[in-house]
Amino acid sequence: MSERQLNIKLDIAGKPYEMTINSRNEEVYRLAAREINSRLAAAQQSRVDGFSIQDYMAVVAVDLMISNIRLMRKNDVEEGDLKALSELAERLSKHLEK
Repeated sequence: MSERQLNIKLDIAGKPYEMTINSRNEEVYRLAAREINSRLAAAQQSRVDGFSIQDYMAVVAVDLMISNIRLMRKNDVEEGDLKALSELAERLSKHLEK
């Protein structure tokens, strides 16, 4: 069964961007656009002399990537941790089988 495609228009930094997406992802795209615009507004409040909209967008991009990297690191499970958890699960199973 093919997924339904949806044409949407997102306003980012005052410019409309049309795109075709999977309909089940619409909410995520709209939330992403809202978050970008929110962070852009916050960055623009700093009013750095000589900064263009592209400069503020670069600040937002760095800010979002820092958040993304922190989240990935927080959720990243080391290979050794997986092995230890697997061994613990095995020990628990053996104990429960007694």
